[in-house]
Amino acid sequence: MSPMARGFKVVAVGGGTGLESLLRGLKNYLGRDGSRRGPAYLESLTSIVTVADDGGKGGKLIDEFGILPPGDIRGSLAALSDEEDLISKLFRLRLTGGGELGGHSFGNLFLTALIQLNKGKFLKAIKDASRVLRVEGVILPATIDHVILCAELENGTILMGEPEITNADHSPIKRVFFSKRENKGSESEPEPYNARALREAINAISNSDAIVIGPGGLYTSVIPNLLVKGISRAISNSRARKIYVANIMNQAGRTEGFSLSDHIRKIMEYGGFRLDYVLVNRKRIPQSIMREYESEGSSQLLFDPDKSDISSILRFSNGDHITLVEGTIIVEADLAKEVEEEDIRKVDGREEVEKKVVIRHDPDILADTLMDIFAAI
Repeated sequence: MSPMARGFKVVAVGGGTGLESLLRGLKNYLGRDGSRRGPAYLESLTSIVTVADDGGKGGKLIDEFGILPPGDIRGSLAALSDEEDLISKLFRLRLTGGGELGGHSFGNLFLTALIQLNKGKFLKAIKDASRVLRVEGVILPATIDHVILCAELENGTILMGEPEITNADHSPIKRVFFSKRENKGSESEPEPYNARALREAINAISNSDAIVIGPGGLYTSVIPNLLVKGISRAISNSRARKIYVANIMNQAGRTEGFSLSDHIRKIMEYGGFRLDYVLVNRKRIPQSIMREYESEGSSQLLFDPDKSDISSILRFSNGDHITLVEGTIIVEADLAKEVEEEDIRKVDGREEVEKKVVIRHDPDILADTLMDIFAAI
């Protein structure tokens, strides 16, 4: 690494598989002796994770043991583990069969056991898991309040919980908000709740040089972190560069028909801050794969100048140019990658694992592009 290389304190804010891809790439730049070389390296990497995902088998663990949602924390642990390949496979492993444990992921069960071992102390369980797995970086939940994500639709309907919100068959989303988890199942309309931010998360944001928001589902992985007012306020007050990594796909029932401008405006609306950069994929997805996504109502999100509110275009004498949308610099790169993943489906009452090809952010290209942006700061 160049002796002139600059070190950056980076905070990643998000959830889901998008955050996992980001962390897998960025961890290679940790420390001056990182495996990648260039004009920048990471002094520190902190993952601030949503705890709003209460779907699937993880939701059953939440209800039965009264714990915070483990799924997105599990993903960050696997991504930042020193033995990433093995731990990732192990943590994603879903037990098959028709019994009580059928469909549960080993990673969620592992975290649940650590939480019980630590008498319900979620943060201590994360720290213990990080030590056991030799995690590179720090993983923090945005809040440790027991909340449930709610969505008010344009037709006035209120949905409670991520499983209902991710169902494509509903009216467009008007707004999302938190309510106390204890309100789940109540017949009365859920009351909005201001979740308290974790102090360690606020400190990490305040001391950072760059904050990367996303990638991930806009309403279910990204915005839930911004609903924690202490988090969004800390980001707004921070002098760090703020970078949004847009999702590769628009999601049916959530961001259906959204332009890149729409994504940017929603981040600014819920976060209360302006973005310095937006990183968006420009690689076209093969039609053979897109057909599967389109059958579910999803579409590819690309930067389309005709559908975005371009603030200005800065042109240089060598022919290069910088496009600004909503006052934000747009950076395009070939970020999409085909990945084979396992999925659960029910066959004759039994949950079985099947493999399918999905589109994810390429961890290495995503990290390389972000490091180039950091170096230019």
